[in-house]
Amino acid sequence: MVSPSEAHRIILQSARLFPIETIELSKAVGRVLRENVSSDRDQPPFNKSLMDGIAITYESWSKGQRIFPIEAVVPAGVAPKPLKKSSGCVRIMTGAVLPKGCDCIIPVEQIVVEADSARCKDWTMIKKHQFIRSQGADGKKGDILLKSGRQLWAPHIGIAAGVGKARIKVSRLPKVAIISTGDELVDIHKPVKQFQTRLSNSYALQALLEQSQLAETEIFHLRDDPKLMRQGLTVMLRKFDSLILSGGVSMGEFDYVPGVLQQLGVKQSFHKVSQKPGKPFWFGLAKNGKAVFGLPGNPVSTQICAYRYVIPFFKKAVGLQIKQEFISVSEKINHQSDLTQFLLVYQGRLVTTGGSGDFASLADAEGFIEYESYKSQTLWPYFSWRV
Repeated sequence: MVSPSEAHRIILQSARLFPIETIELSKAVGRVLRENVSSDRDQPPFNKSLMDGIAITYESWSKGQRIFPIEAVVPAGVAPKPLKKSSGCVRIMTGAVLPKGCDCIIPVEQIVVEADSARCKDWTMIKKHQFIRSQGADGKKGDILLKSGRQLWAPHIGIAAGVGKARIKVSRLPKVAIISTGDELVDIHKPVKQFQTRLSNSYALQALLEQSQLAETEIFHLRDDPKLMRQGLTVMLRKFDSLILSGGVSMGEFDYVPGVLQQLGVKQSFHKVSQKPGKPFWFGLAKNGKAVFGLPGNPVSTQICAYRYVIPFFKKAVGLQIKQEFISVSEKINHQSDLTQFLLVYQGRLVTTGGSGDFASLADAEGFIEYESYKSQTLWPYFSWRV
């Protein structure tokens, strides 16, 4: 039996970085970037107006001029002509190119347009270069704006679009088979008898991986029949990059998963972790290096093992850094055990649970802490439902 930290180390050590693929930027939300994104030009690429108003030369203002003949109107997206006379002005819009010869913007709220002139209001006060963003002020051509290895969210997509990245290099998503085992399980689309259990673990695992956007998933169910299980897993080991099984890994008469995996050449890395819940957790590698997770079947055990071990594995596999959160608990923890305890928490307080089969208690929590009774500390490793 290994410790949680040792199990974590073994699992991450086996994680291989998935290959790169190039996809449309519009489909890259949540994907992990595998190239540096650099600016294709200065940002902004020109001296830009930050206000609607008039563009003038500050020198004319400093000499006492307050009424400026309007030479032209410059909207955004148009190349302007230079200012003809230093005494003139150009009506300019936000985002427009500053005409050559101008070095100051007076906002529209501070002027009155009269015929072909703009008159400044009596209370107007200005400074040279006001409301102008100079070319390259936000970044120079060639500057790295997004570094490889980050997960792409809406702001990053906008940045990539701003430098013309119509297609972008990202980690290929692993294809993962999520497999429930057990004759007692009935799919949610079918009627359930009193002595049966609805299949929920697979849907929770699929939701977790889709929420984290770390894998593409497909759900399967295997009966407690070694022959059928062996046939099904043979196909899945060939078709998928990784397998996540739920149930069938304990010491019961019908817990066939470890034995069947051994028959298929999947080498066991460990079986049982000194933790509660989730002690029967199994992990191994196929001959081709594909990772196989055997999670305990109780719902709380399944989900806690998935958050604690499966998610870090896939984060590393797609190139993400793994960052550990820590929180304090506002009440005294009285759980005394040689096993590491995973305790549900909500806003820093413990959540009462009926055990690893009490999946309803998961709704009352925001995540869980990893607690070891022999340690004296104020902050505990924390795993949030929001991956």
